[in-house]
Amino acid sequence: MTTNYRKDLVSILEMLSNIERDLNLANYNETEKKIYYTIAMLISNNGSCNITDVILESRFSRSTVYKTIKKFERANLIIVEQSSNDKREFNLVLAT
Repeated sequence: MTTNYRKDLVSILEMLSNIERDLNLANYNETEKKIYYTIAMLISNNGSCNITDVILESRFSRSTVYKTIKKFERANLIIVEQSSNDKREFNLVLAT
């Protein structure tokens, strides 16, 4: 690795650590963080996100995704709203 590459990598990792701290994600495990980032990415790309989308995109089990979403909801990181189009589905919103 070149010196510049290492410096850039360290800088990126520091930024990610700061972002996780700002979002109150620092104490979550890597699986939980990936689920949060998946939700954020889907909302950014599609304008909305439901639980099924997160399961498909993250490739984690339904159980893992549901448990993590409940954990995020209790921590006020996301809001779960019933879909107006399909009452069996729930949309996810990032809490601000």
